[in-house]
This record gives sequence, structure tokens and C-alpha cells, in this order.
Amino acid sequence: MGADRGILVKAEGTVEPLACAKILKAVADAEQPGLIILGKQAIDDDSNQTGQMLAAFARLAARHLCLQGRVDAMRCW
Repeated sequence: MGADRGILVKAEGTVEPLACAKILKAVADAEQPGLIILGKQAIDDDSNQTGQMLAAFARLAARHLCLQGRVDAMRCW
């Protein structure tokens, strides 16, 4: 698996997980990516909220922890 490109979204000041999820939802709507990968850990906490909220807003399936796996035909093991 590889990536054709990545997108860096910058914001001024602190962005809470809910606002971050809404921003990323807007980016996903515009870009229509086949796969979205987010980190679990932030610089100051380990809340794992943004990815779950993004999945709910975008009506996407989400895997919240994957130690090893593969993506095949849009399924994740």
C-alpha cells in the first residue's frame, strides 16, 4: 500500500477534536479519498476522539487500533 499524496491541514491556535473532525470531514468531502489514516495520539493527550468523530460524520467504517493488517478490496484485516 502506498499513498499518491498527503494533505497537511494547518490551523492557528488550539483545535479541539470535534472541530478537527469537522474540518477533516470538509476536506474528505472535497477530496474523496479512498482511505483516511489518522494518528491516535496527540502531542498532549491520548484521547483517540478525532478519528471516531470523523467516521461518524462521514458515515464511514473505522478501525481504531490496527497492530498489523492489510487492505484488500476495500476491506481491512
